[in-house]
Amino acid sequence: MFYKILGKTNIRVSVVGFGAIMLDQVNDTDAGNIVSKAIDGGVNYFDVAPTYGNSQYVLGSALESYRKDVTLTCKSTERSQTGITKELEESLRALKTDYFDVYQLHNTTDFDEIEKIFAPDGAMEALIKAKQKGYIRNIGFTCHHDEAALRMMDLYDFDTMMLPVNWLYWIKNNEGEEAVTKALKQNMGVLSIKTCAKRRWNPGEKSIYPHCWYKPIDDDDELAKLALLFALSKGVHSAMSPGAENMLMLMIDIINNSTSMDFDWELLNKKVDEIDGEVIFEYAR
Repeated sequence: MFYKILGKTNIRVSVVGFGAIMLDQVNDTDAGNIVSKAIDGGVNYFDVAPTYGNSQYVLGSALESYRKDVTLTCKSTERSQTGITKELEESLRALKTDYFDVYQLHNTTDFDEIEKIFAPDGAMEALIKAKQKGYIRNIGFTCHHDEAALRMMDLYDFDTMMLPVNWLYWIKNNEGEEAVTKALKQNMGVLSIKTCAKRRWNPGEKSIYPHCWYKPIDDDDELAKLALLFALSKGVHSAMSPGAENMLMLMIDIINNSTSMDFDWELLNKKVDEIDGEVIFEYAR
């Protein structure tokens, strides 16, 4: 496994992160096995949220004996000081931990909601207090578009940013570069979602992944490798796995069988031209 320092947090993280939404509705025994396999493969970054069904409760039990050796992160869609404090406290209990290495304001794409976050008695006040008390060690945010990410970075000196650094989205929609460039200039940790997403499900196409609203790259190992190495080449510190165990294990195998982080730009551009379907997000500023 390759590791990077997560920006100003100084935390050493695996370049493949564990997207814990995959544990929703998984029993404790199976969840424990999945977590153990990931750790054996070198993964030390775990990401979860209370909006991911019962995954935080399952992950809490599975990670209990590993807690001191991993980076555990959580996030919230609550926008008020009262709401996010309550959710933070419940997540700490669910995950059997005294603190989160990173706690993130989740899905900060709507500008009206961003205003609520930074308003008096908003969520930001609660997170600053929680950091002062040691319940969270670093504060981050997640979003899906450059415009919102840039706005968030203007309003606070965050420790981390999570957003899609996806090969097709970046190349076809020109989304990701502005936000990543600014975050890296501010020495923020950059976390990627949708790294190994291929496209939206086509009309009438049946999804076999209950936690993937998009088609992951599960049918082209070469493209999966290109997509993952693309994100890492752009400065991503850790790329979250899609919500499926097989995709997590594929990403682990790609990194553990790679001797370098180099990739073939010409081949990647060829793969872009071959995609028959919509990119994961449609967005125009």
